[in-house]
Amino acid sequence: MFKLGALDFSCGRSLFRDTLKEAPESTAKVFVKIQLEGRSESNIYAQIDTGAAWSVLDPLVAKSLGLLDLDGQRTTLHTRFGRIEGILAKLLVTFLADDGIALEKHGTFFISPDWPSGRTFLGYSGLLASMRFALDPRTNHFYFGP
Repeated sequence: MFKLGALDFSCGRSLFRDTLKEAPESTAKVFVKIQLEGRSESNIYAQIDTGAAWSVLDPLVAKSLGLLDLDGQRTTLHTRFGRIEGILAKLLVTFLADDGIALEKHGTFFISPDWPSGRTFLGYSGLLASMRFALDPRTNHFYFGP
């Protein structure tokens, strides 16, 4: 797939989007295709956020997967929307590949019914820090590997 010297850097590649019509932004972002908990009905685009302490799950997605009632470590997230109470839960995330093979990782997600709907974020701590990834903004390719 993608090499770092003689070693494999990635196992898969997918196209990322810079915008989502469901969540318009004034500047380009990076949205990658994922699946949650191994369930194909949960295929969504999630925004890469290397500054986030945890990943954050859209409450509409959480509700559709029956995850709003999970037990987990209670915590408060301090955001641009103010303080939001929720739980931290480990979820299986599958990075879907257009080329190569998909990558499954467990990640820590903040889940709250009070989080504004419309966006799922993939945070550095608890998910992205445990894998390799690279972006090619010229071709909108997202490379990922263990």
